[in-house]
Formats: sequence, C-alpha cells, structure tokens
Amino acid sequence: MTSDFIVFDHPALLFLLFIFILLIIFDIVKRKNKFKLSFELEKKLRLNAVFFRLFLFFSIIALAGPRWGMSYTPSEYRRGLDVVFAIDISRSMDIEDASAAGRYTTRLERGLLIARETIASVSGARFAAAIGRGRGYLAVPLTHDNEAALVFLESIDGSSMTGRSTNLESLVEAAERAFQTASPAQKIIVLISDGESHSGVLRNAIIRCARENIIVNTVAVGSDEGRQITIQTDDAAGESSAMAVISRRDAAVMRTAAERTGGIYIDGNREDASAALAAHILSFSQEIGIAQTGVEKTNSGSGNREPKQRRALFIVLAIVFYAASKFVTRNFRLPLVSLISVFILFTSCTEGKLLLLEANYLSSRGRYDEAIALYSRALNHQEASAYAEYGLGLTFYSLDEGSDALIRYENSQALLRTLSHNEHRELRFRNHYNTGIILFEEGDYQSASIAFREALRADPKRIEAKRNLELSLLSLSMEANRQNRAEERQEQREILFEYLRQEEQQKWRSREWTQEENYSGLDY
Repeated sequence: MTSDFIVFDHPALLFLLFIFILLIIFDIVKRKNKFKLSFELEKKLRLNAVFFRLFLFFSIIALAGPRWGMSYTPSEYRRGLDVVFAIDISRSMDIEDASAAGRYTTRLERGLLIARETIASVSGARFAAAIGRGRGYLAVPLTHDNEAALVFLESIDGSSMTGRSTNLESLVEAAERAFQTASPAQKIIVLISDGESHSGVLRNAIIRCARENIIVNTVAVGSDEGRQITIQTDDAAGESSAMAVISRRDAAVMRTAAERTGGIYIDGNREDASAALAAHILSFSQEIGIAQTGVEKTNSGSGNREPKQRRALFIVLAIVFYAASKFVTRNFRLPLVSLISVFILFTSCTEGKLLLLEANYLSSRGRYDEAIALYSRALNHQEASAYAEYGLGLTFYSLDEGSDALIRYENSQALLRTLSHNEHRELRFRNHYNTGIILFEEGDYQSASIAFREALRADPKRIEAKRNLELSLLSLSMEANRQNRAEERQEQREILFEYLRQEEQQKWRSREWTQEENYSGLDY
C-alpha cells in the first residue's frame, strides 16, 4: 500500500455526500421563494448555511476515516490470532523415523521442534497447547506469555500421559476447548501427529471445527515406510501378549483434515516446515490487518507501515464550523469571542484523547480487536496513557482475561502515582474498584477488600464500593468459619475414631482372655 492516495476505512459512508445535492436543490428553490430581508440579516443567513454545509461535509469525511501518508508503528500486539498446538504423544510418536537436519529423530521430537520454532517466529499471538493419547487434555490455556508455552513444549515426552491407543478426535476436541466463543480472533489449531488413530473419529471433530470457523493445520511427522513397533494386546481370556506391527505415517488422513477446514498440510520432514507454518499463520494476521485498517507489514517483521489516521483533523474542523453556524446569526462581538474560545477548546483535544474516544466507541460496540489497537497507540501519548491502560483493562475483562486486565489496571495506577492525589480521582477509583471486582470473582476476598478500601480512599462517597467491601469482608468471614468448622469436624472425627479404636481393642482383649480361661486342651 502506498501513500500517494487518500484511503478510507469506511468508504461506503462517502455516499452520504449526495446530501449536498439535495441541499443545493433546496437552496435554488429557496432563492425563488425568498422573502425580502435586510442586507445584514441575509448576509448572516448565507454564512450560516455555508458553515453548516461545511460542518456536514467534514463530519462525513471524518466518519469515513481518511488516511494518507505512511507511518511506522511497532508490532507489539497481534490480537487477531489464537493458535492451539494439538500434539499427539502416543507410543507411535516415539518411533525414530522423522528426518531432521540429515538425521533421524523421534516423531514427537520433530513435531515439538516445529512447534517451538513456529512460536518463536510468530510474536504477539496467543498460544495454547493440548496433548493427547487415549484422550485429549488441554495443558496450557491461551496466553500471551510465549515463554510459558515454550517451557511446556520443552518438557513434553512420551510419559507425559498414561493410557493406550490414540484418539485424535479427543485431542482436537481438547484443543477446541481452549478457544473463547466470544473472542473475535481467528482460531487456528495445529495438529501434530503421524495420523494414526485407533479410537474416536477424527472426521467428526474436523466437521465441528469447520462449523465453528476453526482452521486446522496439520503437520504429519514420520515416514510413509514406517517402522516396526511392539504392542501389547489382550486375548479373549484376558491374557496379554506382545505383537509386532508396522507403524506408518497416514498422510492422507492429515491432508484431508486440513483441507476440510481451509488449513494447510505440512510434511514434517521438510527442512522449512516451521517457516511454512509460521508464514501461513502470519498470513491470517496480515489479511485481518489489511482488511480492517489497511496495515502493511514491513520486511523487518518487527513493525507495520500504515497510512496515517487523519480523522482528528476533520473532527476538529467539523466542530469549529458547527459552532460558527450557531454563533454567526448573533451579535458579531459575541461570535468572535465564542469562535476563538471554541477553537481553543477543541484544538486542545489532542490526538491521544481522540484515539481514546474512538477506542471507547469501538469497545462499546464489541469490536475489541480494533479498540485494543487504538488503545495501544494512545499509550504513546503521555496525557492519555493512563486512560489507555484503563481502557485496555476493560477490554481484556470483556474478553474474560482477568489476569491481563489486572496488569493493565495496575499500570494505569502506576502512571497516576506521579500526579497529585486530587487529580483524576474518578480514574483512580475505577482502577481500584474494577481490580476488586476481578479479585472477588477469583475468590481472593482478602485482596478484593484491600482494593475496595483503596477505591473508597479515592472517592469515599461511592456506595457501590462500600457495599462490595462489606460483601468481601462477609465472604472472608464465612470462608474462615468454614475452615474452622472443617477443622472442628476433623478433630471430632479423630476423637470419635480414637474412642472406637479403644473400644474395639478392649473387646478383642476380652475375647482373647475368655478363650484362654475356657481352654482345656494340652499346653505345649
């Protein structure tokens, strides 16, 4: 994308400019039927009409979202991607027939290497990991912390799960559970396996993924020739016996699974397997970005080049001309002072504040990806950074990411600590209050009560903070009582058990003594 032309985020709104055709027709008709007015009044009415038309013109342009000129923005966040690695760790994955760098390694080691290299190449997306053998298990939920996913992938081996057989359907279902239904992000599953499945029906899971718009990419590891493996089987009598079978990579199954969901099939023996997978995943990020914001990825991979957003200029012009249309019909001395005041007022609305206004609107409409992008840009403006952090916290909370929201609220509060306590009291209150809400929902009543106390220090008049503080303290007291009752019950059980044990011992002693007294046989 070049900077030679003006581009618009919402070009369809430009059709509203046809309103001017209707206004011109209205002016023509009005001139034919106009009444005779004084020269001064007629002049003011004409100026009023001109200013109001300019207000409409600039408003429509601002709504369309004009952009021109290129700017560089850091690629710190790629909200549009959620990627789950579904890794088969069945016994067949321990066979050493996967080629990597001219030598053979186990299928599992090759698959894990591809997964780690892909995560290292795709920054900013959220990653999760699911593992499966006889059943699937979500081991790492979706997280922005790539290190957590990498550490887990480093620790996986064939002994991570017990069980027999291979159930790829259950593995894919476990990967599906990582996604949040309300999240607008592109959902991608990377299935790493040799394609052998002895239970479940992989096709059923793939059909569900296609229905939910989840893309499944498959990485087939192993060789088509296969290797011999010894398995344990049970006969009709329940006795176990060893049997040698040939385990081969089932490329057809893996290829079909990818094609049904719009994903790609990758041969795990390719030297560039991880690069091909990373490029495919990044292509979705680029498509989302270009479609929504006209973003163009730079060659360096560490940032984006995008047309500069010029909406703020047209918003300011629209406000100025609207104010002019209102004041022009009044006494001339008042409009002059008023216009100057209005101009100073609205030109003080800096780019950072305008970004916050737009981000708040997008967040309220559920367009969280776009809102997060604008909040992230507003962080670069000092006067708006604290509010941008708070806005990110609200957005993450809306996406059920409480831990990320807590971090953003803390960041916002840290930015406010350098200012006077009397400044931004509402924002201080909101940071502490929303922190308390999240902590209460997580069951951390002690920390929640502390957060609500801090909120009341910021604004002692807020009834909702007082009510939630009381509720937190009550919940804390109830939890302590439950613990005390549990300890009392445990102590009572121990006393009762000790009593029963003593009674039982006494009873057996009595029986033994009676038998010895009545015994009349030989004593030898």
